[in-house]
Amino acid sequence: MKRMIMTLAFVALYVFTTSAQKTIPQVTTFARTTKANRTEIILPQVKGYTCYKGDFHVHTTYSDGKVNPAGRVMEAWLDGLDIVAITDHYEHHSGVKNVIKAITMKDSTVINYRMAKVSHNKIHEEAVAQLEKEGFPMLLVKGGEITRKAETIGHFNMLFLQDIDAAFDADPAEAFRKAKAQGGIVIHNHPAYRRKTCDKTEFHQQVYAEGLVDGVEVVNGTGFYPPIVRRCIDEGLTMFANTDEHYLTERRYGAVDRFRTMTLVLANELTEASIKEAILDRRTIAFAGGALIGEQMWLSEFLNAAVDCRLVKTAEDGRTFRLTNNSSVAMTLRLGHRIYLLEPFKSLLIDLGKNKESGEYLPPIFEVENMWHIDYQHPKIELALDK
Repeated sequence: MKRMIMTLAFVALYVFTTSAQKTIPQVTTFARTTKANRTEIILPQVKGYTCYKGDFHVHTTYSDGKVNPAGRVMEAWLDGLDIVAITDHYEHHSGVKNVIKAITMKDSTVINYRMAKVSHNKIHEEAVAQLEKEGFPMLLVKGGEITRKAETIGHFNMLFLQDIDAAFDADPAEAFRKAKAQGGIVIHNHPAYRRKTCDKTEFHQQVYAEGLVDGVEVVNGTGFYPPIVRRCIDEGLTMFANTDEHYLTERRYGAVDRFRTMTLVLANELTEASIKEAILDRRTIAFAGGALIGEQMWLSEFLNAAVDCRLVKTAEDGRTFRLTNNSSVAMTLRLGHRIYLLEPFKSLLIDLGKNKESGEYLPPIFEVENMWHIDYQHPKIELALDK
């Protein structure tokens, strides 16, 4: 009887173990979110305009970039942008050439690289397909980059085109005219590239004088060109800050934990017509490396829209103000020898005395050290009280 009980126990254990082994899954999945999080960049309404965040100069694998059009759309959205323009080089398609090399290495088929015609319209369509698939509320601007010898002609983006391929011409000035005929705009990219100077060449003087250039990059990637700020103001040109990204933006900006370089466009709505109107009206602020670059009027309006200034105490010898930053952009404020860092979504108290000569209370006027206007100068801006 004892032996029978032991036998039944072993049988039951075997059955239980076998059953348990059958129900234990061989593969399991770690918990994860379905989508990566977008970086939200909170900016104020400025004079009734929305600050739309745009990058009007990026490249894909169809020219000499390392990211395909769909990837550029995803990247722009995750980086917090509202607008992006894929501006692949008309003249250089090393990415396509590398693909053709890989094909010929596999099957020994002889393919003439120069016979491979790249359609920039198709590149744009690939990006549009990804945008529609994801449903991102973002604007894709049609564009391409004219790329010629930097020392004499340079590089220019043609934007807001109807037909990207049809705008190309062997004569760059004629290409600009074709772009204008389509209702497009032209911007001068990285004006000191390989030249080490922002001075105009003979070609630049020609196309600027003809009115073919609408704007200039005051920032390209992480490179800032202070003399171009004055050019834009003196000649009525629009200021841009673009990444000119060929690799992943995370590679250049993620490691230092800062927003990517972008152009802030002050517009009524996120439509091509509204964005283009704002650009032609020069309602832009270049944003790069934590700095804001533009015309003093718009910098002043931006600061006053972003920072709430409240009078919290009045005494015989001075007043105390509370400054609250309601934006994602840190503000560096100088008052004499003292520097105040007003971080995003934080407040600080600042004491201001009286003018020694007049005896009047000093107004909250600060030199904003992370703002630039006219060459290498920081603007002095007075904060409006109790907005």
